[in-house]
Amino acid sequence: MKSLKRVIWMVFLVAGIQACSGVQVSQDYQQGYNFSGLKTFAWNPNEKNGYGIENNDLVDKRIRSAIENKLLEKSYRLVDSYTPDFFISYYVTVEQKVSNSGGSGGISIGRSSSRGRYGSIGMSTGSAARSYEQGTLLIDVTIPLEDQLVWRGIGTQSVSVQAGPDESAARINEVVGKILAQFPPKQAVTVVRSE
Repeated sequence: MKSLKRVIWMVFLVAGIQACSGVQVSQDYQQGYNFSGLKTFAWNPNEKNGYGIENNDLVDKRIRSAIENKLLEKSYRLVDSYTPDFFISYYVTVEQKVSNSGGSGGISIGRSSSRGRYGSIGMSTGSAARSYEQGTLLIDVTIPLEDQLVWRGIGTQSVSVQAGPDESAARINEVVGKILAQFPPKQAVTVVRSE
């Protein structure tokens, strides 16, 4: 019975991990750039923000609001100027993806008057494919005078077309928060020792 409980626990653990796969984030940045001098930002007037969602003002406003709020929380100031310390812009893509798993399984636990307690575990090696939408949000930081990209944050997550406004805003806030948690980047400090 202990081994059956252990198997059941493992199946639920694997299912829980798969359900919590969540947002994947990464960043790229110009090494050696001094990000500590950046204090003010504005939306890049030369970029077509919202690539991929230009016909959805509702999502555009949610993304802009999430980005502005997160930068304001980090003590950056939004300015109405063509000479802020940095421009911010974003791009969204949504792609159809197919996930293929090599196996599936099930657990049965029960009790009957003739057999007492019993349990069974079933495994199948057939392949199960599922289709889903994967959204990618890119947030760029460029320096106005040089028109130079110095930082890019990327967040990827499966998206639901049926998400309502509250769920959509919550997901956008989560993705933006995790992307901008990387900004400014934590750069390695080189210590020079004198001999």
